[in-house]
Amino acid sequence: MITSIGIENLGVITHARIDLGAGLTVVTGETGAGKTMFVTALDLLLGQRAETSAVRRDADRAVVEGIFALPGADEEVDPASAIDAEGREVSAVAARIAEAGGDVDAEAVLTRIIPRSGRARATAGGRTVPAAVLREVGSQLVSMHGQAEQLTLRGQAQQRALLDGVAGARGAEARAAYAEAYAAHRELEAEHRRLEETRSERAARLDFLRRALETIDAVRPQPGEDAELAALAARLGAAEDLQQAVGGAHALLMGDDWSERTSVVALLAEARESLSRAAGVDETLAARLEALEDVSVRTADLGAELSSYLAGFADQEGMSLEDAEARRAALGSLSAYGEDLEAVLAFEEQAGRELLELENSEASLTDMAATVEAARARLEAAAEELHAVRTQAGEAFAAAVGDELSALAMPHAALSFRVERTAPAAHGADDVRLLFTSHAAAEPDDIGKTASGGELSRVMLAIEVVRARTEAFPTFVFDEVDAGVGGKAAVEIGRRLARLAASSQVIVVTHLPQVAAWADHHLVVRKTDEGTGAVSGVRELAGEDRTEELARMLAGVADSSSAREHAEELMGAAAQAKADFPRTADRA
Repeated sequence: MITSIGIENLGVITHARIDLGAGLTVVTGETGAGKTMFVTALDLLLGQRAETSAVRRDADRAVVEGIFALPGADEEVDPASAIDAEGREVSAVAARIAEAGGDVDAEAVLTRIIPRSGRARATAGGRTVPAAVLREVGSQLVSMHGQAEQLTLRGQAQQRALLDGVAGARGAEARAAYAEAYAAHRELEAEHRRLEETRSERAARLDFLRRALETIDAVRPQPGEDAELAALAARLGAAEDLQQAVGGAHALLMGDDWSERTSVVALLAEARESLSRAAGVDETLAARLEALEDVSVRTADLGAELSSYLAGFADQEGMSLEDAEARRAALGSLSAYGEDLEAVLAFEEQAGRELLELENSEASLTDMAATVEAARARLEAAAEELHAVRTQAGEAFAAAVGDELSALAMPHAALSFRVERTAPAAHGADDVRLLFTSHAAAEPDDIGKTASGGELSRVMLAIEVVRARTEAFPTFVFDEVDAGVGGKAAVEIGRRLARLAASSQVIVVTHLPQVAAWADHHLVVRKTDEGTGAVSGVRELAGEDRTEELARMLAGVADSSSAREHAEELMGAAAQAKADFPRTADRA
């Protein structure tokens, strides 16, 4: 609910602070006094486009500030969870402002500053925000109804949204079920199409992978085998040189058939014998003797190893040089699958996984058509349910709105929703159009073509009155809802605005005393000329002042006794009728 609006230098209004209460607030005033500036101020607070032409001519900037009561808001709001510090749920508006960095308590403060030159600025909760944030939160705070908003009733998307809104919980469930079925069908259909489109590519890839794995398996490489074979081929290729060198080393260590005394082993034996005799005399040589004995043993062992190497050299590794080169060539034939053996083995592992996936996808493609068809059947069932819900809701809602239109001096007017099946889309499989006729002789047609501006105003009022029976909204603002009507129709417009105000705050700009008589709060905009340009002020009327304003609206002058009597009669009848309204809002 709007609790206060401050306006500075907007149009003809230099400064105004307007405190608003619950119930029905009417705004009246002479033509040209600036009543529309009140609606303009609200539009600016709700994020609408800011025009520098709205700034008062002798001012540098215009400022509009609005204070909105937010039930459920607390001083500390977690924007991620919309839960306050005490664990209570808060309004989506409070959570959004907190998310934007603004401070939120039981009230939200929105401002709009429009400089004469430069960009307009918006704030929410004391933090500068994009105008889009004001539009987002404003859509949840205030429902505007004026000439611009009447145009939205002509849009097909808005008409469908209206129908879905009045469908209630059952409609929400049907839309959610449809959205789930629609998303599932689209996903499956896209996957099926992708698989079909790439079928030939997958077949070629399958053939390549199978042949590659067969080729690799025929060679059956082992990790590190290429390096081992390279070393072996090098040894086998230098066999003669190796045998000569190792044989020479063996002869030096162990001796040969011609001169055993020249061998290292023989020389070490003589040295050990000489040192052993010396150690028998000098015990300090014992450690040296032990070291010499160790060298002798290790030298003998090395000679034995060299002998073994020479003995088995001709058949080393159980493979000839020709065999080693042939195996290396076989491994080299796998280079198409990797630059080295490790890469080939990695490719083999990856190719095995890919082959399995492709084979599974081929198998799943066989069943995919049936799966897509089942998803389509679920989508069609969900669409049919949504269609039925929309049709039933549209019929009931249109009938209720028709009753309201009859009371608004449109006894022959009829509203209806045409819900026709169409191709499935994100919003459903229905083409929804809002039809209207003002008299029985005409066929119902699109409301945007057949309804005049005055008729649209009353249709929107009737719609909101019916919606208010099941839906709550903080604030409604009506501008020119009474355009082109008078007499009994004007009284009935006032009655329905007052009835709507039993559950929501309603603000209406009007020129009809029959409407103003129903007000809980009456604001008047009056213009004076101070020599520097027209200046308008806004103040609340009560008692005698209100009677005079209604008399002026009735007769053009405030001091007409008959007009005053008529004004009092109108207010008395309205007060008596309102006393019988069921009221859900606290009027304190």
